Amino acid sequence: MPLPKDVYANCDVLDSIPKPNAENWLKEIELLAAELPRNASVLQVGSGNGARALRLLEARPDLKLTGLEIDADLVDVAEQKVKEKNVGINFVQGNIVSPPSLSHFDYVICLNNTLGYIPKQRKAVENMKKLGNIVIISVYGEKFDDDLARKYFRSINLEIDHMEGNQFIMKNFSSVKRYSKGEIASWGGKVTETPIGYFCVLG
Repeated sequence: MPLPKDVYANCDVLDSIPKPNAENWLKEIELLAAELPRNASVLQVGSGNGARALRLLEARPDLKLTGLEIDADLVDVAEQKVKEKNVGINFVQGNIVSPPSLSHFDYVICLNNTLGYIPKQRKAVENMKKLGNIVIISVYGEKFDDDLARKYFRSINLEIDHMEGNQFIMKNFSSVKRYSKGEIASWGGKVTETPIGYFCVLG
């Protein structure tokens, strides 16, 4: 059974994942850089190895970033990365479903279909809204079709056992969800289509 650190870190290796996924990853950063106001405080849910936070800070060095990551090994990797870069990003170990004590943020962001890996998604979104004035969630949609899903999950060290609609049930790992346009519309807020999904700004 693959460990979370052996899966989630691979999501940020743009040379190894399928091109549509890499393009989507980069588009999210572009949209965030344009959306976030100057000097905003931002909590990233599922900050992984710090790669996305570092890329965002390169585009927007004015931002005050904090990462929340469930896996302790990935927190260690992220802290080492920011130490090497000598930049000010704080990383905290914790689960958004039952988060540690955190300050309130201008924005809470959850990128790259991270929400699709969280079993208690409704509770996760509720807690994001409690922690931030505005929540931004980016997820995979219909363009993340079954063929692309197989290629992508294989590239990050996962194998699909079977599919149940928009739910991918993995072998020896948790399930992962993609989202329909109708489901995203039901959230309200501003929705922008990305190469393989949706970028949702929830007030």
